[in-house]
Amino acid sequence: MGFLDRFRRRPPGAPGPATVAPPVPPTEVVPEAATTGGPDLERLAGGADRVAVVDCETTGVYNTDRIVELAIVTVGLDGTITEVWETLVQPRRDVGPTHIHGLTAEALRDAPLFADVAGDVAIRLHGACVAAHNLPFDLRMIGGEFGRLDAELTILGGIDTLQATGCRLGVACQTYGVGLANAHSAAADATATAQLLLCVAATCEPGAPAAAPTGLLRSGRVLRRADAVWATIPDPPYLAVLAARLDHAGLEAGIVAYLELVERAVADLHLDADERTQLTALADDLGLTAAQRAQAHRRFVNDLVDVALDDGVVTDDELDALLRVASALDVDAANVRDRVRGAIARPATVTISPGMTAVFTGDDPDRSRAELTAHAEDLGLAVGHGVTKATDLLVAYDTASNSGKATKARSYGVPVVSTAVFATATAGAAVEAEGRSVEARKVVTCPDCHATWTVSARSGERTTKRCTDCSTSPPVTQRTAPATAAPARPTLEELTCARCAQTWTRERVRGRKPRLCPTCANVAP
Repeated sequence: MGFLDRFRRRPPGAPGPATVAPPVPPTEVVPEAATTGGPDLERLAGGADRVAVVDCETTGVYNTDRIVELAIVTVGLDGTITEVWETLVQPRRDVGPTHIHGLTAEALRDAPLFADVAGDVAIRLHGACVAAHNLPFDLRMIGGEFGRLDAELTILGGIDTLQATGCRLGVACQTYGVGLANAHSAAADATATAQLLLCVAATCEPGAPAAAPTGLLRSGRVLRRADAVWATIPDPPYLAVLAARLDHAGLEAGIVAYLELVERAVADLHLDADERTQLTALADDLGLTAAQRAQAHRRFVNDLVDVALDDGVVTDDELDALLRVASALDVDAANVRDRVRGAIARPATVTISPGMTAVFTGDDPDRSRAELTAHAEDLGLAVGHGVTKATDLLVAYDTASNSGKATKARSYGVPVVSTAVFATATAGAAVEAEGRSVEARKVVTCPDCHATWTVSARSGERTTKRCTDCSTSPPVTQRTAPATAAPARPTLEELTCARCAQTWTRERVRGRKPRLCPTCANVAP
């Protein structure tokens, strides 16, 4: 299930919120490729008499999240879709990312609880071979709902079309000519997955019959998306618009599945401590090592940069989102700055004024550093040894230099002038420099909730600072006065009298031990 595929139909920056229209019922027309797919489905079913293709929309990606819509498409072993069952589900909590699944609290107001439909779900899954696009996610969410009812869903093996195609649902459907209208409707996604399965059945791993809980009552209650109350939904977060255009081409299926979870997790541009722990657990479930997660995070950020660079322009909003998501995923912000440098570089002019601070980098074969320094002093400039936030100008032999000074200058937004231009500059003259179209920014992270925001790179604000909400409450790791230690119990020792041979005990103290007991010591020899 591709979490953000539906934004492919909405260009980045499209204005205004959109009113969700009731979906077109999913087609049950089977692709021509399916007419030869019967034997493959029989092989894939692993002894089951049918395949149940599932898809669920959820409040989030973690184990604590809930299903808000569920669809089960039943496919016979001859490739015929025999039933499309769907319902909205009342999660009794915040509905989560409305901009993704298009569902509001109002739309779910009259929806049944999962407990109300559990029997109807169980009877459709029991004995069937379960299939999905990103099967581990859907089974984890459905299994979690049964678990809350003290019931267990056992899946010994299922069919995952993501494993077979290695790409997101929208991309896979385009590749195989499968229609996917109204993506992120559970019924539409499940129907498209069923049709995709018929196209790729020969390359799928076989599954086995599922064992669903028995004894759950069937209510027959459903509330289909087409019958719900529809309302205006908010625009998606800016990162979601960028991420919707990613296809994660060329990655292993496990990485693709993980990055779809990452997209949802970082849509608000931060990961708190609990989210980081849960995201790591999800990666472990997918068999990913810490090194693979780090590589996936870098790939995700690099792909986002590629999307931002598509039009050759990087805006303030794009740079803000890129820097903050890099921070949330522990990816070095220098990766972002280096990638966008060409897109934000703009010619600039700098007026040479006495009192400015200039720093030099690189060796000019035609002009010695001493000569350039003397010229700077003649112009009334102060010459610094390293780039700081107070530096006004960096003079470089090559303005495209990647030296440490040049990299730091760009991170602060310090203009860079070539040595050739600087050598002929006069006091009060305006000289050409390499500037930038957007302000240099740095990310500030709240140590309590991990919320992020950006400020000017030259700001004195530290990169770790409590946000407005957290600053009104005690710090999470507030110091407490050490408890007063209880007095230590005395250590006793047993001694033997050298005169009467009687023993006695006393508190152990430093110094020579007495030879006589207290009684003998008080008696004259």
